[in-house]
Amino acid sequence: MTVAGKFPAVGAALFLTSCAGAQVQNPVTSPDSQPVAPVAVTVTTSIARTTQNAPRLDRNMQALSAGLAKSLEKAHIVAHPADPSETTPHANGSELALVVDIGTLRTGSAWTRELVGFGTGKSRLQSHVILYDERGTQVTDLLDFTVKADSGSMPGVIVSAWNPIGFGIHSAHAIAKETLSDGHEDADRTAKAIVKKMVEYYRTNGWLPPENAEND
Repeated sequence: MTVAGKFPAVGAALFLTSCAGAQVQNPVTSPDSQPVAPVAVTVTTSIARTTQNAPRLDRNMQALSAGLAKSLEKAHIVAHPADPSETTPHANGSELALVVDIGTLRTGSAWTRELVGFGTGKSRLQSHVILYDERGTQVTDLLDFTVKADSGSMPGVIVSAWNPIGFGIHSAHAIAKETLSDGHEDADRTAKAIVKKMVEYYRTNGWLPPENAEND
C-alpha cells in the first residue's frame, strides 16, 4: 500500500489529535485553617518492579520527586524530599506529607511518536496524589486527586513523506530525540500539574497570596 493511499485516514485522525500534557481528575479537598507546615515529598509505586522496567521506573520516580520539591519551592511552598528511611505519612509529625503513588507507567516509543504520531507509541504516567496532614494524633487527607499525563496524539513527521528530503531530516530528528530522551517527560508534566493543584489549595487556605496580588 502506498503512503498516498493512507492520507484520507490520516486526515480523519486529525479530529482526535491532542497535545502532550497532564489532566487532574477527581479532586477532593478539605480546608485547613492551621498554619502551613513544610511539605515532605515522597514518591511510591504500585507497579511491580522488574529487571526490564526498573531503570525507567527509578528515573521517573527520581525526576518526579526532585522536580516536585524544586517546583514547589519556586511557588513559595516549602518542600523537601522525604527521608527514604522514614515512613510517610505518620501521625504526631510536624509536617504535611505529599505522597505520589505511580500506578501506571508506559514509556511508549519516542521514535514511533515522532514519525507516526496520532497516539501511536504514546507514553502514559498515571499517579494518585494525596496531601496528608501529619500534625495531629491521626493522619488526615487534605487533598486527593489523580493525574494522568501522556505524550499526546499529535501527527508525526510521516505526513511529510511526500518530500523525501524533509522526511529524511525529520527522521534524523526523531532518531536524535529518541537517543537523547531522558525518559521522564511525563514525570515533568505530572509535577507541573501537582504543583498547580497545590498552589490552588494553598491559596484557598490563605497560605499563599491571591494570584492577582503576586502580579501587583
